[in-house]
Amino acid sequence: MASSKTKLMLTVDTKAQKVLFAEAGKDFIDFLIYLLSLPIATAVRILNEKNLNPVVGSLSHIYESLEKLPDSFLQPNQDKNSLLNPRAPVYATEIPLMLSDYDLKARKLYKCAACCDYIADVPNLNCDGCKGKVRLVMSYVPPSPANYSLGTVEGGFLKELATYIVMDNLEFMPMSTKMFVSLLRKSVFKDLDSIEEIEVDLGVEEVC
Repeated sequence: MASSKTKLMLTVDTKAQKVLFAEAGKDFIDFLIYLLSLPIATAVRILNEKNLNPVVGSLSHIYESLEKLPDSFLQPNQDKNSLLNPRAPVYATEIPLMLSDYDLKARKLYKCAACCDYIADVPNLNCDGCKGKVRLVMSYVPPSPANYSLGTVEGGFLKELATYIVMDNLEFMPMSTKMFVSLLRKSVFKDLDSIEEIEVDLGVEEVC
C-alpha cells in the first residue's frame, strides 16, 4: 500500500527566504506524474473537500450544479456518480499521497450478453454489433507488478534508477553533474553562505 508521506530535501536560500529546488526520489515524481492522469472532476472534488474552492474557481460551481441536478434530467445512458467521480484512465500501484478514494481493482466493465464482442463502462447500453444489452459484469485487471510476468516490476511509473531535482515550478529532471552546472550558470546560487538543506515530510494536506 502506498505511503501517506514522502520525503523531500529542500535547498533553501535563507537570505531570500526562497526554495531554490528540491531533491526527490522516484516516489514523489511518480506522484507528480499521477496528477496528470486525474480527471478534472476528481481534482475539483478533492479541492472542494479541502475547502480550496477559490483555487478551482468556476469549475467548482459546475461540479456543484451537476451534484444538485435531479437524475431525471440525465440521459438514460448517463450515470451521475461516474460523472462526478470519474476514474483515471491510468493505473499504477504504490503511488504516494494518492488523492483518489476509489480502487481501480474494483473497477467493473460490462460485456454484451449476446455476441460478447463489445464492452462498456456503463451497464445496459445497446451493443453496436447485435443491439443486445451490454450487461455482463467483467472485472478489470490493472497492470500491477503482481500480474506482470516479464520479470520484476516495481510500483509507480518510474524505475528506481535516479534521484530527481524538482524546481519551484514543478519542472523535474534526473540529477546530474551537467544539471548542477546549468543551475550555476543560471546563477541560482548567488550566496553560498545563505544556502541550507532542509528535509521535509510531504503529506496530502501539504500537497493540496
